[in-house]
Amino acid sequence: MNYKPQDAKNILLSIINRQKENLTGLVVNPQKDFSRNRKIPYEKMMLSLLTMEGASLTSELLRQFGCDMSIATSSAFVQQRKKILPEAFEKLFFDFSKETEHTVNFKGHRLLAVDGTDIQIATNLSDTDSLIQTREGVKPYNLLHLNAIYDVMAHTYKDAVVFKKRIENENKALVKMVDRSSLSGNIIIIADRGYEAYNNMAHIQEKGWKYLIRIKDFQNYSSGILHGLELPDEDEFDEYIR
Repeated sequence: MNYKPQDAKNILLSIINRQKENLTGLVVNPQKDFSRNRKIPYEKMMLSLLTMEGASLTSELLRQFGCDMSIATSSAFVQQRKKILPEAFEKLFFDFSKETEHTVNFKGHRLLAVDGTDIQIATNLSDTDSLIQTREGVKPYNLLHLNAIYDVMAHTYKDAVVFKKRIENENKALVKMVDRSSLSGNIIIIADRGYEAYNNMAHIQEKGWKYLIRIKDFQNYSSGILHGLELPDEDEFDEYIR
């Protein structure tokens, strides 16, 4: 099903409003947080965080709530933001994905691509797990590493795992996403060389899925799955391996 933008927005708003009714596991103190009428209630807080652009916080508040003397201050916004747990956004992602689920197959198979990318975040010198400094004298910065599973034919994301850059592990992320997935049927995972590992293949096979994973070549890499296989010296071939 192809959703119009307004339909997708209405589904998102509906989910956020349902979350507001039971904030257990979504905020720091479910009995207290967002229980009183505030200038920025839970639903507005979530939408603000989802739709922010790249301006300063003050400019973002003015853009979203208008030039009104009664809008919340930047300090109040930060205090409200601290009350929301990362799990709130994770649940929102999965609930939205489930409610907009539609399957589009390619020759009877569902194609899921997995890949990773770095995301720069606000500089925080005390967060050593994400802090990157390329060389002495260059201003450091902080990175996260996002791994995501994407439905190639339906054009939707099905799952995502985020690590801080210095402790990223693409194989661990893939295993986590495969193991917790509720998808079944004829599914093929497509991945690049960053996910080349026998353990990944084993988890995918245990799930009942198939996989197409690029592996490292002889010329540019001194290790990898290819070094343990005796394969024909041809440009193209099929080989059955157990």
